[in-house]
Amino acid sequence: MSEDLSKSERGGRTAYLRMGVWYNEETGHIHMTLPNSGWFHTTVCADSKSKRGHPNLYAKLARALKEVGSPGPDSVETD
Repeated sequence: MSEDLSKSERGGRTAYLRMGVWYNEETGHIHMTLPNSGWFHTTVCADSKSKRGHPNLYAKLARALKEVGSPGPDSVETD
C-alpha cells in the first residue's frame, strides 16, 4: 500500500481517502486522483451517454468544488 493511502483515516469498513479533485474547463471533465498512489486518476463528466458520464456524481463533485472555492462547472443540479 502506498504511503498516501496508508495514512488515510479509517472508520470500520469505510476508508476516508485524501483525494485531489479539479475541474478541466477545456474538456468539461472533473478529475479525481489519489496523490502519490501512482495509479489512481480518473475523470467524470455530466453526459450520461459517455463512458465517463455520471451526472449525479458530476453534480455532487461540482458542488463540492464550488463550496470550497475551487473552479468548477456552471450550475448543475443534484438529486
